[in-house]
Amino acid sequence: MKRADLQITIRFQINRIQLSGDLFLPVDSKLLVVLVLDEKDEKFEQRFSLLNRKLNFAGIATLLLQDLLTAEEREIHANRSDDALLADRLVEITKYLRNRRDIKYHKFAYLGLSSAAERLFRAGFVLAQDVDSIVLIGNGLPHSKISLSAVPILNIIGGLDFYGIESNRSVLSKIQSPVKGIHYIPGSPSHFEDRGKWSQVTDAVLRWFKSPHSRKIEFPELEFL
Repeated sequence: MKRADLQITIRFQINRIQLSGDLFLPVDSKLLVVLVLDEKDEKFEQRFSLLNRKLNFAGIATLLLQDLLTAEEREIHANRSDDALLADRLVEITKYLRNRRDIKYHKFAYLGLSSAAERLFRAGFVLAQDVDSIVLIGNGLPHSKISLSAVPILNIIGGLDFYGIESNRSVLSKIQSPVKGIHYIPGSPSHFEDRGKWSQVTDAVLRWFKSPHSRKIEFPELEFL
C-alpha cells in the first residue's frame, strides 16, 4: 500500500491546558518546521499560511501553531510576554512530536517573528540536539543571554529597515551560534505586506531549509556574523 501525506490537527495536553496545531507530514520528509504565531502576529497569519503551504509543497513537514496560550490565558497580559512559560510550552509540544512514530527521526526547526525570538531561543537551547536551526522574520530581536552553540540562526529583514538592521545585527553579534546570517529583502520594510516581497522571504526560507550542510555556499549574499 502506497503511503500518503498526512494532514491532521493535533491537540496537545500540557498540564491542565490544551493547545492545538495543524500538522502536515509529507511522505519521506526529514525536517519538521514549527511555525509559531501568537495574538500579536495576526497580520502575518495569512502570510505564514502561504509560507506553510510552500514548505509542504517542497516536501518539508510543518506544524502551524496559532498560539502557545489558551484564550483564557491571553486575558492575563503578563502571560503574553512570559517567555519562560511560552518556551516551556514549545519544548513540550516538540517532545510530543518527537515521540510520534512517524516523526521521531525528523530534525526540527523553529520559525517565527523576531519579536518572539526569546522563546524560540530558549526552546532551541533545551532541545539543541534535535533542532536544525531557528529562522526569525523581521525586526525587533530582543537581547538574549541564551547560548545556541549548536543551532544556526537566520534573520530575514527588510533592506529599508535601517534601524531594525542595526538593532538586530547588534543582538545577533552577541549570541553564540555556529552560523548566524542576516538576509536582506531589497527595497522592502520589514512587514513584507507586498506579495512580491513576501515571496522573496519564502524563497529565502526554502533555500535555508533545503541546504542545511552548505548554507554559506548557497547563501553568498548573506551577511554572516
